[in-house]
Amino acid sequence: MTDVVITLAVCGFAFWMGYSINQGGTCAVVTAHEILHHRSPRKFIGLLAASGTAALVATVLVWSDFGGAMHAGTIPATRTLLLGAVVFGCGALVNDACLLGSLSRLGDGELRLLLVPVGLAAGFTAARLALGEIAATGVSLLSEAGPAALAGLAAWSVVLVLSLMFVARNGAGAHDRGQPPLRGHKPWPLPLTMVVLGLTGGALFVTAPAWTYPDLLRDALPLAMAMARPDVMTVVAVAATVCGAVTSSLRRGAWKPQRITVRAAVTTLAGGGLMGLGVATIPGGNDGLVLAAVPALSPGGIAAYLTMMATILSGLWLIRLRTGRGRVEAERQVG
Repeated sequence: MTDVVITLAVCGFAFWMGYSINQGGTCAVVTAHEILHHRSPRKFIGLLAASGTAALVATVLVWSDFGGAMHAGTIPATRTLLLGAVVFGCGALVNDACLLGSLSRLGDGELRLLLVPVGLAAGFTAARLALGEIAATGVSLLSEAGPAALAGLAAWSVVLVLSLMFVARNGAGAHDRGQPPLRGHKPWPLPLTMVVLGLTGGALFVTAPAWTYPDLLRDALPLAMAMARPDVMTVVAVAATVCGAVTSSLRRGAWKPQRITVRAAVTTLAGGGLMGLGVATIPGGNDGLVLAAVPALSPGGIAAYLTMMATILSGLWLIRLRTGRGRVEAERQVG
């Protein structure tokens, strides 16, 4: 299979991943807010369906050797990793959006989120100077066909079916971000959004593991620890993801550029810096956890994702205690 074909496939996967992220308002902060303030785990369960879909499609591509596809490596649940997950969760709270949410809201025109990469760069630099390169050390049990892998796939299939049934039966509430706009196309239903997210994200992370914009930024930093310079495929994938998010927003009639205030710039840079520290320590952001590490059944990836969510939930709970229930019950316009 030629490099051109692989690059075109990655471009297509990236575009539709960006499109689905914007359609569903996929964000760890929104998910935690929904759980805490509306007592609904709908989006959390939806992301579980995305992980299940990613696990199935990734395994098919790996076993068929599509473009040299490989599952994400596994990592143990160390104290350093869990601390990194806490730091990432704090960064998402400060920024009011995780990496997926930042992409979704940038597609809607929230221009302050253009500063997230600057904060990420600072976080990467600090983490690398202090910790060096942290890499996955194990191999996913789904990497090779066998009894254990088949059992893992069967378990993921059950999780996927049950998750989609739950999300479909518990329809969208008034608190969902994806309300039909005054103009434009109606957003996708959440089950469809999560399946497309899982299909495209799962395919991306096994065919082009270092495709995300944090990866692009990290590899471009002038540090001796940088593993490689950004290649054409990574640049194309990042551009296609942003184009997908913007296209979705335009079709929904949600595109509305917002000016950058000083306060917003400061919080975005601070949040980006903390998330950069977390991404370097985990390693990977919440997109990599949901669509690569968790589907690959990485113990550290699963622990990091749960720790990140617990951190965000705890932070939102403390905010509610401090500001009062009335204020935080107002709908948050987050992606």
